[in-house]
This record gives sequence, C-alpha cells and structure tokens, in this order.
Amino acid sequence: MKGLVGAILATSCSAVHAQSCENPIPICGDIPEPLSLNFVQSLDIACVNSPYVSVLEFMTNGNLVNTGNATVEVGGVACQTDGVEDVIELVVVKPNPQVFCDVDSYELVATCGETGGAFTVVTEDLLPNTTYLILVGTAHDPSTTPCNLTLFLSGPAVSIDACCTTNIAPGQSVSLNVTGGNEDLGYTWFPDLGLSSTNEAEIIASPPVTTTYSVSGFFGGCQYTDAVTINVGTPVGIPTSFTPNGDLVNDYWSIDGLSQYNEADIRIYDRWGQLVFRSVGYAQPWDGKNGGKEVPVGTYYYAIDFNDPQLVGLETVTGFISIIR
Repeated sequence: MKGLVGAILATSCSAVHAQSCENPIPICGDIPEPLSLNFVQSLDIACVNSPYVSVLEFMTNGNLVNTGNATVEVGGVACQTDGVEDVIELVVVKPNPQVFCDVDSYELVATCGETGGAFTVVTEDLLPNTTYLILVGTAHDPSTTPCNLTLFLSGPAVSIDACCTTNIAPGQSVSLNVTGGNEDLGYTWFPDLGLSSTNEAEIIASPPVTTTYSVSGFFGGCQYTDAVTINVGTPVGIPTSFTPNGDLVNDYWSIDGLSQYNEADIRIYDRWGQLVFRSVGYAQPWDGKNGGKEVPVGTYYYAIDFNDPQLVGLETVTGFISIIR
C-alpha cells in the first residue's frame, strides 16, 4: 500500500508543499488534485507568463513499447474578479533532469491551454519512466479573492495495462499479463482464485467460474489499478425454447450476444440427425422453419462453433432447443 499512501499524501498535502520547480507538487493519474493558485512565481514559457505560477510533476509508466499520451483536465475553477472568470494558463513540459529549473531547456509536449473556466490539454506521446511538469498560472491576485481549481491527470501514459479479457472453456487456463508498473516494486493480483501467482507481471489463470481480476502496480510514487475479466463457459445466452406461432412474442430463437461473433457457425438438427437450419453469423435468428416450412413441434439439437480466436479452448457448444406452438 506504499504507493497508495504516497498518492493520498500527495493530494492532501498540496497546501503545504512549495509549488516551484525546485519542489513541485506530485500528482498521480486518476486522482483529482485540488490547487490554489497563490504561489508568487513568474515563469515565461509559451502562454504561461503570469506572476502566480504553480508547478506540478508526474512520472510516466514503464511501458517501453507504447507509453501513450496524457490528458490534463482543469475543472472546479473558482477564480473570478467581479464575477468574471479570470484566465488560467497551463502547459505540460519535459524538463532537463540535470537542470530542473532551467526554463530555457523546457520542451513543450502539449498545446498550451489558456482560457477562463474549465478546459482540457492533451499531450503528445510521452517517453517512458520520465518526469514531466505541469505549469499552471494566472494573473489573478489571490489577496483579493481566492483562485482555486482542480486538476485531473489521466491517460495511457499514467496507467498500467492488464491483458486480456477473454473467454475460456471450463477447466481451461489462460495467460494474463500486466505492463507499465515498476517491476522492482512488483504487482498485486486479486482475488487469488485459480491464479498461479499473485505478484508477478505474467500469471496463469484457471478460474472455475467467471471472474474479474484486478491488478495493482506502482510508478512515480503512485498506485495504479487495471482489471480483466475471464468468462468461463458459453459467452452467450442460449434459450432452451421458443414459440414461433406468429403472435410476435418469442417467435425467434434469439441468442443474446451471438451477433458479435460474425464467423459463428450455428447448426440445428432434428431427432433423426437431419440438418434443418444453418447460419454463419446470426444476423437473422431462426424462425422455426426449414426451407420456408414450419418444422414440427418438438425438441431439436443445436451445435455452435464460435470460430473466434479470443475464445481460448472453447469447444463446440451443444444443447437442445424445444419448439412450442
């Protein structure tokens, strides 16, 4: 829980932190950061050239393949003079780690935001394991009225990525993995139902029933969580009967979720093994007819092959369907 405690402290202690580049406020992804723009400091870079500038810092994840971007949302703005919203300036930069406060070395990684009220700034793709600064400024004099707002940092650059939600047959296993966190600090998977390990980046899951696993990892003093769901058994809802009698109620064998499997092969046989219906994909559910003629009332046998690579180890789904009129 070290990372979580750090994240909570980072949020709760903003008011006592200095807000300069020498001691910036740490901000974690997906945790709102309340901020009061009252720190007397002037930084001149892009649109930020106000007398009250606060500096926040965040670190990107360790995903070496694709770190991704980050989004900074400015909301909860209470910064007015005579009832008119004052302008808030914000830019995200990559500092030189050797000379953290050298503004001339700052590299802009996002279009500058400059407006009154709420707005959003999206960065370009960021480097992994790298510290970035968020500069927020205003010309508002906090001695007259406060200038408060909330920053919300999110996006793939400040998250971990667990893979992958999938379907398996009962008794089957599937490999799960997570990327982006600090490998030295490890990960924590929960619950431990059917897991080969609860603290590795790559594990084997053999859940007896459909289970959602959450996994937590750490970087930049922050805790991040993602989740995957392993569906066990048939991934669709198959009715055991229907009534194709023309009353517009339950006239079709409607299978919940089957339409998303475009390559699914659906076959229905009578009790003598004769094929009475077949469809690849299920855009048009079965209406209880064979060649345009109604089939007799009774019980029929179905077989469904999903033909989807995501359905790991799932064999042909079979069962019985009753026609009632």
